[in-house]
Amino acid sequence: MNDPAPVKIWNDYDRPHADLREFLSRIERAGELLIIPGANWNLEMGTLAEAVNERPDAPAVLFEDVPEYPHGFRVLSGSTNSMKRLAITLGFPVPAHPLDVVRAYRDRMKSHRPIPPRVVKRGPVLESVLRDDKVNVLGFPVPFLHELDGGRYIGRRPARAGTAPKTRAR
Repeated sequence: MNDPAPVKIWNDYDRPHADLREFLSRIERAGELLIIPGANWNLEMGTLAEAVNERPDAPAVLFEDVPEYPHGFRVLSGSTNSMKRLAITLGFPVPAHPLDVVRAYRDRMKSHRPIPPRVVKRGPVLESVLRDDKVNVLGFPVPFLHELDGGRYIGRRPARAGTAPKTRAR
């Protein structure tokens, strides 16, 4: 009669995301994604992402149709900057309180068993491989976020590697 509701270990999806596209679809359905077309990599993306991130309950930002880059090249900002998106990322139920994500993670880790790696000869990760002089990091729409940054950075948060603008120190 007064049976407690079963503890929900996963969110509304029955499996992890297959890829980033599916993750984006999930956070968009949750109202957690703002799509901005046409922002330039040179300071505009940084300004817009910062302005959006100052709002309470700010969504993740997906920059599409970046000038100077082929159609389909996109930049995602703030993918896990909210407890709701972090919960979706990790497959947890949408939290009523920020600590719910911490508790769900702690509980999941009690029974977590890593999946051993599997080496494959073919797969999507091997479809576009560049080596040696073909490697060009700026072939991607890497943003230049702030005027005083020493350059353009991939994965600027939580850490960044590069040269300090004034001292040139690393």
